[in-house]
Amino acid sequence: MFKNNKTLPLLSTALVAALACGSAFAQSASNGQAFVRGEVGRTHLDNRDNTGRLKDNSFVVRGGYMFNPNIGVEGFYGRYYGKSHKFAGFDYDNDVDGYGIGAVGKVRFGDQSADTGFFGMGRLGYMRSSYQASSHGTIDGVDIRRSRSTHSHQPYFGIGAGYDFTPNMGVSLNYDYFRGNDTRLPTTGEKLRYSNRTLAAGFEYRF
Repeated sequence: MFKNNKTLPLLSTALVAALACGSAFAQSASNGQAFVRGEVGRTHLDNRDNTGRLKDNSFVVRGGYMFNPNIGVEGFYGRYYGKSHKFAGFDYDNDVDGYGIGAVGKVRFGDQSADTGFFGMGRLGYMRSSYQASSHGTIDGVDIRRSRSTHSHQPYFGIGAGYDFTPNMGVSLNYDYFRGNDTRLPTTGEKLRYSNRTLAAGFEYRF
C-alpha cells in the first residue's frame, strides 16, 4: 500500500550508513553500542475533531547509536496505517507513514552498572509524516478518481520498558505519539486533523 516507492530505499540506505558509522565509532568509544530494533504493533489513527478512529497493524524499523548505557541517538522509518475500504460505491485507500531522528534515553531498574535485566526508556525527536488518501468510483457511468496527500513536520515522543537477556539482545513494549498537520478527505473535502498513537512490541540487537 506504499505510494512513495523512493522513501523506503533511501531511508534504508541512510540507516545502513548510520549503523556502519556507529560500528566504526564503537571501536574507539568505551561502552558505546550501535543498535537496530524492529517493532510490530497496533496503530490508532484519531480524527481530533470528532470521534472517528481508524486502526491498523504497524511496523517500525529503528537504528542508532548509544554513546553510553544511558544516552543515544536514533533514526527510524514507520508504516503506521495502510488500508482500503468501500463506502457509498467508492473504493477508499488511506496510508500514513513517516521517518525521523531523535534522542534516546535508557535507565536500568536496579543495578545501574548491569548490562542485562529490566529497563525503562524514552525518546524525543523530529519527524516527517505523510498522509495519503484516494478514492475511486463510478457515477452515472463516469469514472471518478480523487486523491490528496499531506506532508507535515512535527515532534514525536515515545516511552517504553523492556528486558535485556544479554548485553546484545533485548525485547521491549513501546508507546509512540505524533500529531500530523490538517488534511482533507478526497471525496467530501472534510477536514481531518489526525493524531497517531502506536503500541508495539520490539526486538533489539546491539553490536
